[in-house]
Amino acid sequence: MGWTTSIQKTSGEKAPAALSFIALISVALSYFGSFFLQTPWENDPIFLHSAFEGACISVAVFTFLTMWQNYERCSHINRVIGFGFLLVGFFDFMHTYYYPALNHHPMGFVDLSSRYWLLGRLTEGITLTLGTFNFFGRLQKRWVGLIITITIGLTLSYAVYAYQGLFPLLLTENGGVTAAKVIIEYVITGLFLLNIILLYPTINREDSIIEKYLVVALMIAILAEKAFASYASLSSFDYTFGHVLKVLYYFYLYKGLFASTVSHPYRYYETILNELPLGIVNFDKQENIRFVNYEAAKLIGVTPSELIGLNASDFEKRFYRNREKCTIRDVRPDTKRFYNFLRTIEYGTAKVELELSGFQFSRGGWLVYFNDAKIAQQFENLQLQTKTILNSMDSMVLVTDARDRVTMCNNSFLYLTGLTEPEVVNEKISKVKHILELKLSKPNKVKKIHEVIEGKFRSMNGVHRDIILNLNSVKGANGNIIGTVAVATDVSSVRKEADRLRQREKLAVLGQMAAGIGHEIRNPMTTVRGFLQLLGEKKQFASQKAVLDLMISELDRANAIITEFLMLARTKQTNLKFQNLNDILDHLYPLIEANAFTQNKQTKYVPGAISSLELNKNEISQLIMNLVRNGLEAMEAGGLLTIRTYQNENRVLLTIEDEGSGISTEHLEKVGTPFFTTKDNGTGLGLATSFTIAEAHNAQIDIESSSKGTKFNISFPVPDGIHDQDTMIV
Repeated sequence: MGWTTSIQKTSGEKAPAALSFIALISVALSYFGSFFLQTPWENDPIFLHSAFEGACISVAVFTFLTMWQNYERCSHINRVIGFGFLLVGFFDFMHTYYYPALNHHPMGFVDLSSRYWLLGRLTEGITLTLGTFNFFGRLQKRWVGLIITITIGLTLSYAVYAYQGLFPLLLTENGGVTAAKVIIEYVITGLFLLNIILLYPTINREDSIIEKYLVVALMIAILAEKAFASYASLSSFDYTFGHVLKVLYYFYLYKGLFASTVSHPYRYYETILNELPLGIVNFDKQENIRFVNYEAAKLIGVTPSELIGLNASDFEKRFYRNREKCTIRDVRPDTKRFYNFLRTIEYGTAKVELELSGFQFSRGGWLVYFNDAKIAQQFENLQLQTKTILNSMDSMVLVTDARDRVTMCNNSFLYLTGLTEPEVVNEKISKVKHILELKLSKPNKVKKIHEVIEGKFRSMNGVHRDIILNLNSVKGANGNIIGTVAVATDVSSVRKEADRLRQREKLAVLGQMAAGIGHEIRNPMTTVRGFLQLLGEKKQFASQKAVLDLMISELDRANAIITEFLMLARTKQTNLKFQNLNDILDHLYPLIEANAFTQNKQTKYVPGAISSLELNKNEISQLIMNLVRNGLEAMEAGGLLTIRTYQNENRVLLTIEDEGSGISTEHLEKVGTPFFTTKDNGTGLGLATSFTIAEAHNAQIDIESSSKGTKFNISFPVPDGIHDQDTMIV
């Protein structure tokens, strides 16, 4: 009956008609077969009844064993059918043992066999219904299911045997059926019909294997129940026909479970393995080849059938050059895996070098997978070339797959973000975004081929960077998006330079204004200050001396602001001379110490060996004092202000670090902006002047701030040729 395998191939709208046709043909053949069996059945009913029931019991037991052996990969309906038909097999055995013609039944209970019969049929109907409704879908432990099954079987069997008087009579004196048996048979038929209705929506799907077989089996079972509900005696044609249909019904049921659990998954995975662009060979415990996929046979230059059954040693003699050992015979006995073994295959005039890897199964046997070593080498070279190209780029590059997992990143990405490769590769892109606190100017939905977005992120060392992000979707050969390439350009320095240029333009305008009105404001202020001093010397104004002194001090303060303003807006070239930064600090440090002492604060000066620079002493002194004053004011009593100088290659660095509460991120971006201040009595010109002085010396000011304090790093360039000479001074 090989044609019945077409059941699992039926799908779509034609499935119901095809399954009905198969059931009809099966019933027709059973009907004609029953005619040939009728005479032998009448002559020897005990033998044929035992043979048919024995066949059904065997199928029921094999159904259970198939499910038990493949429990982990069984569907819920297969598990329920397996346990249910173990019960059915037990009840059928009891039915056969107490068959009336064998005279094993107790006196007065001729229908005991029929009671076990009906118990078996009811179990079939209930089992299929429970399986269809996924009643035991969460039953993960098979021993629990077996214990439940045995308990139910023994309980029901004992109840039927021990309390026979509680059940209605099922057989007449001549072996025919009673009304009670007919009613129960139709109840069972109703259960079978209900299962067909429940399974009907699933049979048009290609992956519904067990469901299709069950529908055919249930169609046959319904006709079998009809026959068992109408026979007149144990030797009538209906009784014979019913048993033939029952065997056929069991056959389809077992074949459905076997196909869905064993043969169909095997063919499914075999198809997958044959589609892989990788050679795969499976050896069993005895080192015989059990499976070869198409790619493996193609690489070796033979057909799969020529390799299946070959022992590993025979494979060596036939295909390996220079009597090399097969990889599974070459590794140590305790080795469970091997990687990248090279073997040369020779077959006829053909020769190919293979790169093999493999692993040993826990129950014995090996799976070896391989490909052409030349192709593998070409692919590896291509990967290295791609990696080298990406690492040579200054821009950050991140590559993701279709599942939004990072597959590759370049060195620039790792350097600018402060992350390591294991922290990025194989992680979800959403996690990387969260770590870097990435903020984009608009949501990125890479449905376009190319998209440009502005954004900013925070590196692992706390540096905020502005980026321009180029997102490019990658399409596969079928046109589907298989990944994304993100190229981010760090524009932080460009934007800082642009801000600096704008600042210089503003200062140039201020310079023109300051040059025009600065002296005009100072002249009347000088006159007023002079008259106030004269008035203060006169006796009649002696009582107003304090007020006059206050006015003079305020005029001096206004004059100082104008002086700073003129310094800030100055466009004239600074007069620079070669001198050492340490000398300027040595001159200023006693004044710095005195200021700190009056505020009950501490200072620390750590001069390093540095080269001489082109400096303006007065301006650098003003820069240092501005930063020192800010540092001291930022600290509580007892705080430490550290001043340090050192040289890093062709740069001299001056650091001024305090132990204050730090500068907030919001304010940090505005530091150095003219007239921006957080002090009650500040002018907002001190740091702005310091930045202008630094710029006049081609120096750069970087600020590091946290809750533990703020650190100003002023970096001066060493003039060409100076750092190569022995001019280092401490």
